[in-house]
Amino acid sequence: MTCTALSIGIVAAYPVVSEKKTHTASAKTLNEIQEERAANDAKIAEYDSKLSELENSKSDEQAYQDTLMEKIRLIKENINNLNLELDKLNEDIENTKKNIDELDKSIVEQQNAIDHNIELFKGRLCDMYVNGNDNLASVILGASDFYSIMSQVEMANRMAEYDENLINGLLDDIDELENSKTALQTEKLTLEMKVQDQNNKVEQKKKDLAQLDEEMQKTKEVLDALAMEQQMLESDKAKLAKYNADLDAQAEQIREAARKAAEEQQRKADEAARLAAQQAAQQQAAQQAAQQQAVQQEQTNNNTTAAAETPTYTPPATTYTPPATSTGGFIWPVPGFGYISSPFGYRWGRNHNGVDVGDAGIMGATVVASKGGTVSGVYNLCTHNCAKSYSCGCNGGYGNYVMITHDDGTSTVYGHLSYASVSYGQTVSQGQVIGAVGSTGWSTGAHLHFEIYVGGVPQNPLGYTGP
Repeated sequence: MTCTALSIGIVAAYPVVSEKKTHTASAKTLNEIQEERAANDAKIAEYDSKLSELENSKSDEQAYQDTLMEKIRLIKENINNLNLELDKLNEDIENTKKNIDELDKSIVEQQNAIDHNIELFKGRLCDMYVNGNDNLASVILGASDFYSIMSQVEMANRMAEYDENLINGLLDDIDELENSKTALQTEKLTLEMKVQDQNNKVEQKKKDLAQLDEEMQKTKEVLDALAMEQQMLESDKAKLAKYNADLDAQAEQIREAARKAAEEQQRKADEAARLAAQQAAQQQAAQQAAQQQAVQQEQTNNNTTAAAETPTYTPPATTYTPPATSTGGFIWPVPGFGYISSPFGYRWGRNHNGVDVGDAGIMGATVVASKGGTVSGVYNLCTHNCAKSYSCGCNGGYGNYVMITHDDGTSTVYGHLSYASVSYGQTVSQGQVIGAVGSTGWSTGAHLHFEIYVGGVPQNPLGYTGP
């Protein structure tokens, strides 16, 4: 089950992270970079989880392979033991065959001896019949005295006993030989059956060994597949980590640009406050001098020697508090079109950082700068100017766009343009044409995606301007 599941899952749906950047640092806001980095961190955590699962799978598969190896070792040991048993049985069979051969020789020799004794016995019978000494009466009648009678009787008895023993011995020898031969043949047959049984066992063990070898090969393939998948995940994880480092660098560039813009804005404000204070002091001094001159002229005309009352003099202020920076001053970027097809806020699992202006007939409508400033980002190479329900890969879905950084540190973004008519670093004034409405990037229809950033944080554009 592990082999099948992991083999199917080896080409799992893990997207390979491309090292190619989809857009420049200026094409992304700080908020977008932070969101993308958070998504990448979540993906890295997912990869770590998958890698942990792969390590567990590799451990299980390795343990299974180790068990198979031990089983194979035991089966090979059993085969060796069976082969030893076969060798011993074959040796016993050969010994039994030799014993049978030797017994066959003994049987032949004993059979010859039996045949010889039988011939002797036949001769004895023939002699007894010819000589008429086949009964006791013949023996007695043929004797000359009592001693002869007794001697012949004794001789006859001994000959009869000899003949009987000869016959019985012959019969016993024949039975013994037949029994020995039968026993050896039975032993040989038994050994041959054992050899056949052992051969069957060896063949079965060889089949088991072949099956285990096949399973071992499968486990090796699974381990190789797991190692390959682990390598792919490690590579994707490394690419994501590198991409996150690039995103951090982009975010730092944006923060640095915002900091410099804020410093420059503060410098300009301080300079304006200093000039205003200097002008106010100069005006107040001029007014005071004019008042003094008028008093002196009046005293001269009246020819009076009375000391004129010295007017009270208030020195000019030495400090000046500039007015608070206004976050207003924006105008609607698509004159004549005001339908909001998608508002600012949470949408499709993430925050929609601007508003979509998508009136009927808006394709090709003029897009103007909502506020004067410097073009800090522009892209004009996306050719996918049509409605689509997927990202065409241009600038993370923005397509052709323009970003403008304003003197007060705010910035605006204009996305999905059919084309941009300004260039990077160009200074634009409020209401100046910067492009035309289109449907480039990830756009389901012609509309303008409009964003306002204050301090690098996206704001609801409708809180600053309206159609």
